[in-house]
Amino acid sequence: MSDGSKKVLEKKAHGEFEFTAYGEFLSYFHAHIDIFKKLLKARKMDPAKVEEVAKQIKSYMTGNIKKTDQFFEHLPQFATMLGVPQNEVSTYLNSNFIEVLNKVQDKLKVQELEKLQNAPAPSFASIAEEIVERLQVTHPKDFVFAQKGILTVLENPLTGEIIEPKGLMAESAKAALSMPASAESEKEPVSLTDALAIANAPPAPVVKKQSLIPEKDKSILLEIVETFGDTLTGETLDIKIGPDPKDNPTVEAAPPSNQSSSDEYEIEDLEFDDSDSRSAQSSGSSADDSDDFSQDIDVDFEEPEPVIAIDPNLTRLESFSVKEFMDLVQTITGYQTKADQVGYQNWLRGLSEFEKAVVSLRTQVLKEQKNEVVDWNSLFQMMSSKSDLSREVLVGIVKKLKNFQIVKLTLDRMIQEFKKGSPEFMQMVKMAWPHIQKSFYEVPNYTQVQTLLKGILSRVSDENHKRDFSKIFTMALNFIQSKFQV
Repeated sequence: MSDGSKKVLEKKAHGEFEFTAYGEFLSYFHAHIDIFKKLLKARKMDPAKVEEVAKQIKSYMTGNIKKTDQFFEHLPQFATMLGVPQNEVSTYLNSNFIEVLNKVQDKLKVQELEKLQNAPAPSFASIAEEIVERLQVTHPKDFVFAQKGILTVLENPLTGEIIEPKGLMAESAKAALSMPASAESEKEPVSLTDALAIANAPPAPVVKKQSLIPEKDKSILLEIVETFGDTLTGETLDIKIGPDPKDNPTVEAAPPSNQSSSDEYEIEDLEFDDSDSRSAQSSGSSADDSDDFSQDIDVDFEEPEPVIAIDPNLTRLESFSVKEFMDLVQTITGYQTKADQVGYQNWLRGLSEFEKAVVSLRTQVLKEQKNEVVDWNSLFQMMSSKSDLSREVLVGIVKKLKNFQIVKLTLDRMIQEFKKGSPEFMQMVKMAWPHIQKSFYEVPNYTQVQTLLKGILSRVSDENHKRDFSKIFTMALNFIQSKFQV
């Protein structure tokens, strides 16, 4: 709007007018002035002197107090300017503040309502500005309108997040798709976007799945037969991979020797513990020594405990944390935002085998969350056959990814809730956000999470803000605990 004055009142959804943060501050400002005047008059001060002191205090407050909760901090300065002991000023404020504040707010509300009723019609620079001003709704940052079948949605092209319409548009779309109107069905209903994609979208082209693990090159003979098999003439080709056994003379089996049996045993032993292979090498290299038991005379024999080899990837899985997951997602999002494919590939090449598996499996988890079918068994079998990662490690990675995704979703939802607060509240959120994130990185150690969050709340002085923080923290923790798989 062309009128840049600050709003004192705003109309809520229920139709009543309430004070804005600025209106609340203004009422506190005038209430303090009125109380100080009343105090000076009670002390029989000359009316002209009262007005002079009130003007001095008003000038001081204008230059030094910017927030509602700062009035109390300047009580010593008020007492000095009033020429009244601080304890007397404090007592007088406590006993009269609520009464005077209510009167000031009633008068201010009537005054502002009259201004609104008699105000000239507002002028706007653009139709978009008028929509935002009248509806009090702003367009979400980074979102654009996108068409999904018969449905118009808001989509974030960077993250793929979709905001579906609500109200009449949503109900009409559900009716068109024969979707249940309520969420009381046994299964959680799919979103409107997914339902429309299934019902109206053309079949998606078959895209070859990209894998971090390179596939084996297909034989050129197989490609020729698969591509031109219907047009080939002549005798049927018998495709064989590798050299024809007929081209190589049959090698007669050589008599077994100590050296060959040792090699065979070592190859066989790769499937077992390192301790077994070391014992096998020892027995193979010193067969004569192993038959000599003279050194065991007069020595108490104690069977050594078997050494259990620890899979380093299981240890790595155990240390894989929420913070590491969030950092990884932030890195990937950065490359996507810049459309830096070369940088992304270079970054991938520098990752360990475990980290590459995390990136690959996260893609599959996101697909599953979009109701796409993922054949986990085949995926685990393929990845474990082409890497040192066992099925147990891969299953553990997927479980952690799903849990950590819940934490990320919760933090994203918390941001949306925080944005509903006043500008003053949002300023506090910006300062506290790194500490809030750090607290939720401790999930599933909920005791530690609560301890850290209580520490944050203890530094919030305003009771209303503290209540808002506490409400959002509680909702977030309850959501995580209901979804997190231990």
